[in-house]
Amino acid sequence: MKISPLSPIGVFDSGIGGLLIAKEMKIQMPNEYFIYFGDTQNMPYGEKSREFIRNNSLKIASFLYKKNCKALVIACNSIVSNALDLIQKKFHKKILIFNVIDPVVKNTIFLSYKKIGIIATPATIHSNFYIKKIKKYYHHLDIVQISTPLLAPIIENGWEMKKISPVINSYLNHFKSIDAILLACTHYLFLKQEIDNFYHGKVHLIDIQKIVVKEIRKKLIENKLLCIHSTWGRLPVFYTSSHRPIFFEKKVRILFGKKVFFKTHVFNFV
Repeated sequence: MKISPLSPIGVFDSGIGGLLIAKEMKIQMPNEYFIYFGDTQNMPYGEKSREFIRNNSLKIASFLYKKNCKALVIACNSIVSNALDLIQKKFHKKILIFNVIDPVVKNTIFLSYKKIGIIATPATIHSNFYIKKIKKYYHHLDIVQISTPLLAPIIENGWEMKKISPVINSYLNHFKSIDAILLACTHYLFLKQEIDNFYHGKVHLIDIQKIVVKEIRKKLIENKLLCIHSTWGRLPVFYTSSHRPIFFEKKVRILFGKKVFFKTHVFNFV
């Protein structure tokens, strides 16, 4: 399939977490057209087996590839830490592949810290993906990580913040004297303000969205695939793998307005 700067970018996640990555893409690359896929049928991925994550994410990546996307953005940490190698092998040299971990762990911002905390889903923590990656580049860092299995599901289900706050506090109480915290699940980006409030602004929240999208933009330019002309009439498309959840639609409309398309694509998942 022939791709060009006008081809779409495919973004996928287990649910709504990747919406904030897509939103940052619209800010930094306003002319880009994208197709988003949220696997709402199987959300959350954080407690799924490695085999399940690998099989399902490959199906979604293949679906977006067939939509003639010029790039894939894996906006789910659980998928990246368990299936990135499989997706890269399948689409090697066929399409640009981006993820939400590599640009972050390679960022020189870590030189400013001595001790960081990582909160993530069980699947991401068990993979030890972050520890291996960060230690590869920054031997000096003291890293503490905890599994936070309740956060993604309650965010996806639209809990009120006053109900979420006690859960956040109980998790963050495990971290002592850290310089920065890495929200290693894109769902958690919806909680940035609450986490910042917990630390009274004394712990730096690493700005994942900006770092990741800056890298995407840079690589698109290098490959002469950045869309520099306005493409009026091409509205973003949001796919879900189940009947569209009300909270998913609400978040999309808050972030992207009313001029969007919603579609459902049901896979024969494992």
